[in-house]
Amino acid sequence: MREGRGGLRLVAVGLALVAAACTEDVAAPGVCPEYCPSGKIAVIDTVLTAISRDTAFGRPVGYANPYTSPFLIADSLPGVRDSRPVMRFSSLATRVLIGPDTTTGAVIGVDSLQLRLTITQRDTATHNLLIKLYLLPLAIDSATTYADVVGPFNAAPVRTVNLDTLLAKTGRKDPATGDSVLVDTVSNRVTIILKLDSAQAPYSAPDSGKLALGIRVSADTRATIRFASFEFTGLGPLMTWYLKVDSLGQAVAHKFQSRSPFKPGFDSFVFNPPAPPLDATLTVGGIPAVRSILRVAFPRAIRDSGQIIRATLELITAVPPQGFAADSFELVAHAVLPDFGAKSPLDPTHADTTRIRIGPTDTVRVEIANILRFWAADTLAPTALVLRQVPEGADFAEIRFFPSTDPTRRPVLHLTYAPRFPFGRP
Repeated sequence: MREGRGGLRLVAVGLALVAAACTEDVAAPGVCPEYCPSGKIAVIDTVLTAISRDTAFGRPVGYANPYTSPFLIADSLPGVRDSRPVMRFSSLATRVLIGPDTTTGAVIGVDSLQLRLTITQRDTATHNLLIKLYLLPLAIDSATTYADVVGPFNAAPVRTVNLDTLLAKTGRKDPATGDSVLVDTVSNRVTIILKLDSAQAPYSAPDSGKLALGIRVSADTRATIRFASFEFTGLGPLMTWYLKVDSLGQAVAHKFQSRSPFKPGFDSFVFNPPAPPLDATLTVGGIPAVRSILRVAFPRAIRDSGQIIRATLELITAVPPQGFAADSFELVAHAVLPDFGAKSPLDPTHADTTRIRIGPTDTVRVEIANILRFWAADTLAPTALVLRQVPEGADFAEIRFFPSTDPTRRPVLHLTYAPRFPFGRP
């Protein structure tokens, strides 16, 4: 019996010791030398010069050209640039419906026409802005140059309208000419509707009514306008014909319209002087549009285990941004999918942007942490960047940077990251 009682006492003592060991003293500091991290979080700031094999691509044929641009640029800048929109409307049907049934009549001529043009951008400080229409050869196409149409543009214009005068008219309509203008106060777009008669835009039966027009602008000072092109869905040039149709021997008027999204022909713009050729610098923008590609040697130690906090691409301008003092454009850095050089497809989901303002600029900085984090997450992704202008082919403005071959002014990557944290042993 005594031995049994002694065993019970030992069990009780053991349970008491275990209970004491499991009791937590919240006032005592934790002691875990084997499991607590042995170091502190570090943040490293460094500058990488590992950018190489960079070059510019895009001329003489660019990524975007005048005939693919969403805008038709009309500039009259003496001593700087002269840009003139050109457009050609498709042929008309030789017969059209003249009644509620299937009866058709032959088109025998044009009574009058209405041309709708949408101005998406203009300098409101410019006064006495004249828009002049010229008849052009039907052969204009994407290969047409400024020199090819100098002769037609030197002829007398078929119509001239003063935009400021038209805006000042009652109801913004000119009863004498039939012209009118509409102003969208939200988008600040201005839509001009110009009326032409059969003498100003004659109907040519052998050409099935095809018509080609050119636009030239002038003002008291420098004049610059952006018209919406056919590529600008729903706002491109729209021609409405009032046709003369043979109806049982009588000529009757019939309305026919070039409708969107049907592209009623061709439009573009020609300009002089031509775009400067590419050189050793990294060029972005202009017309035809140019892009530059940069390849980054992303250190494996940072890419595999570092936490990217900030990444700034720094580019030093070789030539200040060219354009108007009031203008600006977006410079976008894109990651690429596969790296095929000039033909590299862009990754639309991994891009970073900065805005370039025209004027003296020394260094341009683009925050590209989004792209570097993508590279760190996908170690198979090519570490190449493409710099481009947005929108492309819509502005003569361009910028040029020093390349990686320049030892003192080359592109650099200012990187802030946290290396892998040294956790304790499990």
